[in-house]
Amino acid sequence: MKRILFLLALAFTTFAGHAQSGSLTPEARAQSMTTSMAQHLRLNPAQTAKVKEINLASVQQLEKAKKDFRNDPRQLKATMDLIGATRLEALKSVLSVTQFQQYQQQRERKLGIPSQAGTTGGVPQEYSN
Repeated sequence: MKRILFLLALAFTTFAGHAQSGSLTPEARAQSMTTSMAQHLRLNPAQTAKVKEINLASVQQLEKAKKDFRNDPRQLKATMDLIGATRLEALKSVLSVTQFQQYQQQRERKLGIPSQAGTTGGVPQEYSN
């Protein structure tokens, strides 16, 4: 489970910065992620707006964590795991069951993660600034 969350966070940062990660603002990265998700998952306008908020908050939290914990890789990993899991739970509340399954399948294919039925995330707490 920890490996999946770490890979999610890693994929999230990789996916978010698919161009040149250092050159895009958090807002541009979140918009890029949202546009891709809206197209692939066929989000309606209300879902798109909520997903954009989730993506932007997550990207901003990841940027802050990278700065705050640049000298503490263990804490950075733990924080990134928590941010990724919190994002996943937030997306789950916005997407339909079918959309969330499609999202999970796409993420698993991209990361090469074996499919796991019933992945729920089970986050004991949320990350907040």
